[in-house]
Amino acid sequence: MCTTERENTENGGNTMKTKFYLDGKKTTKKALVEIIGKERLDRMVGEAKEGFFADPLEQQSFYLGSAGMLTIEFA
Repeated sequence: MCTTERENTENGGNTMKTKFYLDGKKTTKKALVEIIGKERLDRMVGEAKEGFFADPLEQQSFYLGSAGMLTIEFA
């Protein structure tokens, strides 16, 4: 991805589709907000975007304790 595409995406120009998986099963953002809260989820999505822009092939996963493993993918 070239720099201008990255800047457009970060600034809201082009949008990326975000997919959430909890323990390997697809889930919704609404369900995750109920489990971990909006602020924490927004922070994790931000961290995942940074990691994705640094290396798109690296998996973006977060351990949520008893809730399981959250994986965030971008398309």
